[in-house]
Amino acid sequence: MKEVVTKILYLINLSVLVGLLIQDDLHAGQLVLDELIATATRTETPRGYITNSVTVITQDDIERRHVSTLHELLREVSGIDVVNYGGPGKSTHVSVRGGEPAHTLVLIDGVRVNSATTGRFEFGDMLVDDIERIEIVRGPLNSLYGSDAFSSVIQIYTKKARTSSVSISFEDGSYGTTREGISTAINKDRYDLSLNASHMDVNGFSAISSGSERDGYQNTTVSSNLGVSLSPMVRFDILARLTESESDLDNPDSNPISDDLNFSQQRQWSVVGMSLSSPIYNTWGQRLSVSRSNEEVIGLDNDTTTNHYVINSGITTVDWQHNISSKEGNILTIGYDWQQREGALKGVYDKSLSSQAFYLQDQRGAGTQLLLLAGVRWDSSTMFDDALTYRLGISYLPARSTKWYAQYSTGFKPPDLNALFWPGAGNPDLKTEKVGGWEIGAEQVVSDNLSMTLSYYENFFEDMIQWFPDSSGVWKPHNRAEAESKGVETEIKWSLSRLFRIEGNYTYNKTEDINTRFYLQRIPMNKYTLILRINPDGRLRFDFYYKIIGKRVEWTDTDSDGTPDQQTFLESYSRLDFVGSYRFRNTAEIFTRIENVYDVEYEEISGYSVPGYSTYGGLRISF
Repeated sequence: MKEVVTKILYLINLSVLVGLLIQDDLHAGQLVLDELIATATRTETPRGYITNSVTVITQDDIERRHVSTLHELLREVSGIDVVNYGGPGKSTHVSVRGGEPAHTLVLIDGVRVNSATTGRFEFGDMLVDDIERIEIVRGPLNSLYGSDAFSSVIQIYTKKARTSSVSISFEDGSYGTTREGISTAINKDRYDLSLNASHMDVNGFSAISSGSERDGYQNTTVSSNLGVSLSPMVRFDILARLTESESDLDNPDSNPISDDLNFSQQRQWSVVGMSLSSPIYNTWGQRLSVSRSNEEVIGLDNDTTTNHYVINSGITTVDWQHNISSKEGNILTIGYDWQQREGALKGVYDKSLSSQAFYLQDQRGAGTQLLLLAGVRWDSSTMFDDALTYRLGISYLPARSTKWYAQYSTGFKPPDLNALFWPGAGNPDLKTEKVGGWEIGAEQVVSDNLSMTLSYYENFFEDMIQWFPDSSGVWKPHNRAEAESKGVETEIKWSLSRLFRIEGNYTYNKTEDINTRFYLQRIPMNKYTLILRINPDGRLRFDFYYKIIGKRVEWTDTDSDGTPDQQTFLESYSRLDFVGSYRFRNTAEIFTRIENVYDVEYEEISGYSVPGYSTYGGLRISF
């Protein structure tokens, strides 16, 4: 540990010295307050007028990281915690600011992709080849998006055909990993079309740390994104995506967890979304969206009876949004949202739930320095009581390079279909979860080379749903009274010269069950990330990613009534990754990636494996 830190500090000191010698004004990678962000308000809003904490992962960030799956892009983001059940393709949970994995709404180009049965999105099963940009908005956003946006929203924007091009890529590496991809973009006067196909194959390693069998993974994904300009003011977009994957698993239901030579899980998920944008009047625009996401999960195992299952889930959404703007800079957003959710465990249960909502938001500017935001949403469903949520925010720019903001918002989340109806475990008496959260923060562009952000937040949860065994040892979901999370997030980006850039962030997140004063599961109190980017010239790049994850609760023993009485912890760990690449005339790039450089042994989940020292290399060609 000391040796790793010493080497990192040496690199930083060297970069500072060289930076002082060849200082230059650089904008690359810096915070920009006039950057347009759509997810936080459902309208394109300059970052300086957004009242939430926001992180944007750009196309340059994605291309420099050279990873395979979505969750690997989120590991270095402040306020986000990622845990993986034993390697590529295995279940991966993402939590934001102490919330449960099902508390984060995930959108792909505006289409909801959370599972109707589990409530969460499977981050480990989405390849990154066609991702152009990711917007992460922290804090409850129920007043805009409904119950899924309980603690945050992560929106993934796929690549658009802004120019005509073709790109192919190939990667090979440790654990028998191969990945191939091809994409094409066609841009004509009135339409643009982007097509992508990717395949990944991994021999893998044992999902459980005590096993010896390789648990492999295969993923094939095809996607398309078509936009047609029907007139200068009217546009039609259609998104389609299909992923088919298969992952070898070990037996999670045995105690202790055991190696299973024949257990595998097949998953197919598809997304289709269509939208039509057109004006009603000069200052009045509308957007009608219709989408459907489907998921089928099949468990196969010749050794057990419990690991055979077929689970189907789907969400259909119709959303009609209107934006009315004024000369004074006021933007009024009014919308109607209808959803139909279905979930089925073949031969056991088949349930559906429909809901509708009206939402209203006003962004009112007072000159160029002050913006006030107020939003409210009313939700009604066929299974739960009506809910009213709201959001109040303020953003103040005392100078062009300085932003202060504050926000308070409320949220609710009904139980997912599995929690209600899973055979032998479903609990029909579950209550709706509730949250109230506030944050204050500041963003400062010190110079063209240096920017910083700082935020403090508190979230208060009521009737939080968690699974734990009852007196007979059967795992069931229960409402766990009250809990809270409070913390600090800070980020810095510093371009020392054309050669060196440092990015760092720190998250302090204290979570607590208010009644027992116990910590919530798998949420570290401290998380540090340091990224050092070295660019000897415009073509050669070296990036170092170093992170420290603090101690966190893995297990909470409970009494027969579910009262926690003892907690066990996973030890803190640090990890260093390296990525190097070289570009040839902007048409070809070779790259190498080294993960877990010092072969650190650690656990994200007790009993499950993580990759050791591993190397990968590849080629990407565009023309």
